[in-house]
Amino acid sequence: MKKLGHILSNHWLMFQYFLKFAPAYIITQILFCIYVSFVDTLSGPAAIKYVFNGLSENKSFQELFIFLVFVSLAMMFRHIFGAVTAEYLSAMGRVKVSAGIQRLIFEQARKMDLAYYETPKFYTDFVWASSQSDEKIFQMFNSWCVFVARLSDIIFLGGFMLTTDYTLLLFAIAALVIRLIFSSKQVKKRYEMDVEIKPIERERDYISRVFYLADYAKEIRLSNMHRTLFERLKGAMSRIKAINIKGGKKLALYSLISSISTEGVLDFAMYSYLCYQTIVTKMLKIGSLASLTESTWRFTWALKQLVDISVTFGQQSLYVDNFREFLKYTPDIEYQKGIAALQEIQPITLKNVTFHYVGEEKPSLKNINMTIHPYEKIAIVGYNGAGKSTLVKLLMRFYDVSEGEILLGQENIKNFDTNSYRQNFGAVFQDYQVFAGTIAENVVMGFVDKKDKENIKLSLEQSGFAEKLNTLPKGIDTQLTREFYEDGINLSGGEAQKVSIARIFFKNCNYVILDEPSSALDPISEYNLNKTMLEAAKNKTVIFISHRLSTTCLADKIYMLENGEIIEQGSHEELMALGGKYAEMFHMQAEKYRAGAL
Repeated sequence: MKKLGHILSNHWLMFQYFLKFAPAYIITQILFCIYVSFVDTLSGPAAIKYVFNGLSENKSFQELFIFLVFVSLAMMFRHIFGAVTAEYLSAMGRVKVSAGIQRLIFEQARKMDLAYYETPKFYTDFVWASSQSDEKIFQMFNSWCVFVARLSDIIFLGGFMLTTDYTLLLFAIAALVIRLIFSSKQVKKRYEMDVEIKPIERERDYISRVFYLADYAKEIRLSNMHRTLFERLKGAMSRIKAINIKGGKKLALYSLISSISTEGVLDFAMYSYLCYQTIVTKMLKIGSLASLTESTWRFTWALKQLVDISVTFGQQSLYVDNFREFLKYTPDIEYQKGIAALQEIQPITLKNVTFHYVGEEKPSLKNINMTIHPYEKIAIVGYNGAGKSTLVKLLMRFYDVSEGEILLGQENIKNFDTNSYRQNFGAVFQDYQVFAGTIAENVVMGFVDKKDKENIKLSLEQSGFAEKLNTLPKGIDTQLTREFYEDGINLSGGEAQKVSIARIFFKNCNYVILDEPSSALDPISEYNLNKTMLEAAKNKTVIFISHRLSTTCLADKIYMLENGEIIEQGSHEELMALGGKYAEMFHMQAEKYRAGAL
């Protein structure tokens, strides 16, 4: 009973979403299903019985004609009702429901902590919830409609049969029990197969995605990687095939036993009973026999459909379990309420900060202590893997520290409202993204207001994009990427970086974080850009991350990281005089630049 209650609860949840997003659509569709069942019973068994028995009882033509006119009008209204429902309300309703559910899913994904994105569970839950949402929710809706239609059939046909011969209902109930047992087994097996296949499908879909994404096109054409991918695809398909073959044998057996029991033995018994009542006992007239034969077939078919769809509810409920699991995720960081962060610029202090990524024993950062004063320009340097980007993520509170604390002013950043805290920061990351939208939208990172256009242009000028912008006929209204617009443009790596850097000039914030945003530029361009950025951000605190040292001499203070720890700190001159790892790294890069110049 608990399991049934859980299934009903899951379907009620989805039904509420339908009512929320498209109430007219779902109510009208359900009423239409009920009406169709009524008309089918009226124009089928009821009409057969009335007309044939009327002929044998010598009813007048006028009586039969009036009845047939009533039936015809009912059928005509059914077609009018159906056209409005299927062609008008259905088209709009499906779009509304799909948009509502997708927004629900994407809003939930947006609320998830960054750490969750880096787990396999996120991709399993999110892909299942997102990629299958349209398919699954409309399968559920179709199931509800079928359930209502078949239940209506049973009520109308059952009422008709009870007025003639109630014994037939016993045969139908026996068929119902058999169908229910074996359909439940089939649904359970299909779900087990689906769960087993899902991780393999993720691998298959990844390989398919690699072949149509432009990001991978050059590497694939310059290597034999496609052969490796083909082999992995072949292996994935073989595993899926093996699961389907193994599970298919059991499904076939369940279906065979169910069909023979109901459509063979029970159908034979029912029709034999009808013949006996007509020929031997003479309890049925020819019209009643014909109508009962028709209604028995329809009633049995409706019962089978009702059982099948009821069992399918259980399978669909399993999907809703995943959907619920996805929606009930509660973030530890994102959208957390707290005190509002002050607008005044304040120092940022890290005290004994240590951080472990989930599942890793070795800390990515260990015992970090630093104080970043207002308006200070800080450089965090080190080789790849030193922990520089992780430190930035902690400052932005994408993660929480494992040990120690980070303070903004005198307050632990965990005590602030997350969104309020982050509004103080502008950041450009090494793995920046350019979106399929206008240049202006990519700078504002949202809707563009007419009054902001001059600030957008100024921001692009400060980032070094002005020369390119002047060559574009549509200026800041130029579409980026050609994914949706033929007149869109694809920017080079350096140009795209300049657009992303313009975001921090546009945003009114106290703290600017530059996580190697100019890595696609040559050292001289990087130096000029960083110099321009530092001058433009003179009234802000700036933290820039780099493993290239072409601009570190512009910083007020430099922190050198290695294996997650601060090994050196000071100004450029102090660290060069120290002659340690920083000086060694700087001299090595300077030699490379000189060699390149020669």
